[in-house]
Amino acid sequence: MCGQSRYKNRYDEKAEFFNRGPINKKEWREFQRYKRKQESPQAKFYKHLTWFVAIMVFLLYKNHGNVFSFLPIVTFWGFGVAIHYFSVFGWDNEQSANKPAEEEEYLDDEPEDKGPTWSDKDLV
Repeated sequence: MCGQSRYKNRYDEKAEFFNRGPINKKEWREFQRYKRKQESPQAKFYKHLTWFVAIMVFLLYKNHGNVFSFLPIVTFWGFGVAIHYFSVFGWDNEQSANKPAEEEEYLDDEPEDKGPTWSDKDLV
């Protein structure tokens, strides 16, 4: 069964995956891979950040506060987390923040569509 009964309540019970009966481990792994692909990029980033913080706290605890013993790990993994952040959320600078406001101003200047400019005489 591979624990599929505990996921029945979390996902739609009428899904054909659960109505087929017992499954083997290969099918279960395929289902888990499918669910991982359905996660949003933001959720993946927060999961990455959570693991980073948890592991760093654990290493800090195990090394009795000696940060220098695992400084290369903090540096390179932190650099990876920063790259992941910017790939998901992008650069948050003033130019991108002002851009939507400028677009809204231009939308207000456009004339409203009042219908066709031709009259019935043009049709004859």
